[in-house]
Amino acid sequence: MVTGISKYTLGFARIACAVVVGSLFASPTFAEEPDRLAGIVEPVVAKKPLKLGVTLVHLNDDFWKGIAYGIADEAKRSNVTVAQISIAGAYGNVTQQFSQIETLQSLGVDYVVLGAAAYKGYDPQLKRLKDAGIGVIAAGIPVDSKNVDFGVTQDDGAIGVGLAKEICEAAGSDKSGVIALPGPAGAEWARLRLDGFEQALKACPNVTLVKGAVTGGLELEQGLTQASDMLQKNPDTKFIFTPVIPLGLGAAQAARQSGIQAQVVSATIVREALPLIKNDRLLALTSEPGILMGRLIVQFAIRDHEKLSKGAEFKTEGMAYPTIFTNNAVITKKNVDTYGYDVYDLPPKDWSLNIKQ
Repeated sequence: MVTGISKYTLGFARIACAVVVGSLFASPTFAEEPDRLAGIVEPVVAKKPLKLGVTLVHLNDDFWKGIAYGIADEAKRSNVTVAQISIAGAYGNVTQQFSQIETLQSLGVDYVVLGAAAYKGYDPQLKRLKDAGIGVIAAGIPVDSKNVDFGVTQDDGAIGVGLAKEICEAAGSDKSGVIALPGPAGAEWARLRLDGFEQALKACPNVTLVKGAVTGGLELEQGLTQASDMLQKNPDTKFIFTPVIPLGLGAAQAARQSGIQAQVVSATIVREALPLIKNDRLLALTSEPGILMGRLIVQFAIRDHEKLSKGAEFKTEGMAYPTIFTNNAVITKKNVDTYGYDVYDLPPKDWSLNIKQ
């Protein structure tokens, strides 16, 4: 059960590098019960009292809203209390999140679930939580601290690799120009996606990549403006890469307005993007299964709290703490009508939390 929620301003840049687990999240056939945990772990119900406190970035997109929904719904199913979910409205407010962490500690939670506002700077605060006997779970994004019990997130480099493979397959033996919108400065998750994309694209010698400048925003308008400028300079472009779908929707609009038949590849599922896959304006879109991440956070919190086995999926190589990465399905015309959007990515349209200012 969720007993409270507050809204603040904070922010963040997502980063990742660990292990990918789980299935490709195919939708169940008719009459089958959807596997809400994607085969990663069997669901358990808490036998001991367990209270979580949550601080995430915002509820403005389905990634973070999905994580919040996944935590709230799985807690309800699993005899776990969510004392409070603290929510921001923007990226970058680390000081505000420090205050949220202190508030969660005062509520007597067993674990703080942290979608961090920045990669660095949290270690002293998290050490205070650990010294007080409170566990820490990194949600959606890693944080640079050894005072974290475990993390549930995704492999941003692998997201870029998957999108590059779709372009290589679509291009075939034809010479094809690709432009890339890197995303905002300081967004490590965007950098990792572009790095993975660029490295994987080298396997296609007939494809030429032109990278745009690092910018300051993630909005549709930013994607439209930057893609329009790059398309004017590179009219032979066949494909456009963006690290996240708001930029991708802007890039698709730029291609349509310019009359250039360039297909977009991007990440994060939103309902508005699905028709663009069907009409070939989007070649591929990578999932970011926030609902699944939220559910796994609750399930592994139970296991950690009750000293149960968490399985072999968690890895520590290259990480400051054990981390599990969900798989990121690539959505194309082949599976756009069969992927389990409502199970893993998109919370119910009418779902909301009662926010206290």
